[in-house]
Amino acid sequence: MVSTLKSRPSFGHFALVFVAATCLFSNAIAHPQTEEESRERIQKLISKTFDRPDLKVQTDPIVIEGKVAIADWIQGEKGGRALLTRKHVDWEIIACGGAGFKDPSVIAAAGISKRIANNIIDKLKTAEAKLPPQKVKQLDSFDGVVTMGRNSRHEPKVKH
Repeated sequence: MVSTLKSRPSFGHFALVFVAATCLFSNAIAHPQTEEESRERIQKLISKTFDRPDLKVQTDPIVIEGKVAIADWIQGEKGGRALLTRKHVDWEIIACGGAGFKDPSVIAAAGISKRIANNIIDKLKTAEAKLPPQKVKQLDSFDGVVTMGRNSRHEPKVKH
């Protein structure tokens, strides 16, 4: 005679199922964000970070590749590019630079994968091809790279 043994799931089993379901659910809603929403958040972040009462920052274009973005900015006579990464719904400026941010190796040196660096540079070139040459020259004029982030202060390592 064959008997089947019905066992009750243990607490550990329930806990494992709960954790797995939570992970799957949180990844399924892993803070989706349209490119337009991302651009708006990036513009607000750059404005909040760098606007002065007498001199606002203009941010355009902004190119996005996954959770990485490059935002061109102009403030008065100065200009440059900001390299950003996204964590959940928040964007963070990780560095500011100029012409160097058109080189994938400079982007990769900031901890971005080579594939993403190449893709975002291609998008940047396409977006900037529509700009007047004088504006591109202004964006390129930021000298060097200033590393930023939560644990950094906005102090240039080189003069810009």
